[in-house]
Amino acid sequence: MKKVDFPIDKRKWHPGLIPGLIVLVSTYSKESIPNIAPISWIQMVSFKPPVLMFSGSRGSRTVNNILETNCFCVNTVDSKMVTKVFNCIKWFGQERIKKCGFNLSDAELIKAPLVDESRAHLKCTLYDTKEVGRAVIVFGEIKAASIWEEIALADTISAYKKLDQVLYMEDGIYALFDRLHRIE
Repeated sequence: MKKVDFPIDKRKWHPGLIPGLIVLVSTYSKESIPNIAPISWIQMVSFKPPVLMFSGSRGSRTVNNILETNCFCVNTVDSKMVTKVFNCIKWFGQERIKKCGFNLSDAELIKAPLVDESRAHLKCTLYDTKEVGRAVIVFGEIKAASIWEEIALADTISAYKKLDQVLYMEDGIYALFDRLHRIE
């Protein structure tokens, strides 16, 4: 198959070459005002200690809240939530939470809200940050995790299906994990 040049500007990628797992990062401001932000660039970077990273915009409410409180939660997004998550970028702060219809509760161990509709949560403290261009890479040490019991008790393939995570492709297109295979 012949290969052709492809732009290096991700905004011009059609199709997108690097899909991203969609999550909601939830925070409180130092005044205890909740915030949620859809993120699709997140990855584990260390297992000991357990550290993940995600990219946020410099000066965003989410990044500022994390810098103020030193903690945040990562909330998984499933196929039932994805339309609300895509639409939530239209609003900010409390209005975003209200218009999207998500319910929040306080996390244990850290000062950050959980999105109740999420099937799993990672409760993180700020480990480090790194500025790259207009972005801030936030590194969070996972201090606790929770997941629906039926997912935790399922065999591996069934657990992934029940977790029902969503990948962001590009241009409002997302993918579901509906075909899972084990490498033998």
